[in-house]
Amino acid sequence: MSVTTLRDSASISTLNTITPSSTCPSLVEGCYGNTDLRPPAPRSRAVSPSPDAQPDADAKKCASASSEGKPRIRRFVPDIQEIRVSPIVSKKGYLHFLEPHTNGWVKRYVVVRRPYVYIYNTERDAIERAILNLSSAQVEYSEDQQAMLKTPNTFAVCTEHRGILLQATSDKDMHDWLYAFNPLLAGTIRSKLSRRRVGQMRM
Repeated sequence: MSVTTLRDSASISTLNTITPSSTCPSLVEGCYGNTDLRPPAPRSRAVSPSPDAQPDADAKKCASASSEGKPRIRRFVPDIQEIRVSPIVSKKGYLHFLEPHTNGWVKRYVVVRRPYVYIYNTERDAIERAILNLSSAQVEYSEDQQAMLKTPNTFAVCTEHRGILLQATSDKDMHDWLYAFNPLLAGTIRSKLSRRRVGQMRM
């Protein structure tokens, strides 16, 4: 099965934005103020290309037009990429999401089929309420953040626009979800915890 996507993953409007880290930019720090993204000023009349015009002549015209301060013609080409969705479900079950403005948690049913995470209201819900693209998101785990928020078994998923805080039911369940979201990160965390346990036993 293949899916063609024209943009990054959908954000979850009902989920809370957490304080972004250095790898998780906020909307304020985004690139929306870039002048290159602004559409060119409208022209008074349409300009049709001449069939007898040479490529070099067109390039010179564009260069002279830009040097005179006139708006350049921008051609927007869609960035189309084929993404193959795995038929294997890495993990499914319920996770808690931090709700915006209330600091409360909402329970959602989550299905991980890499590279996508499908989010439903309940297990019987037939409609995907939100989709995360793991190929363009970053999964973060921080014991310091858990201590600061006083919320155990939590981890974050940082998309291009926001950070989403998730909470599992137990420590084992959290590591299972981490492995489904990002196997490399989960392996690193487990290795670190194993070394810490060995060090504590030797003391």
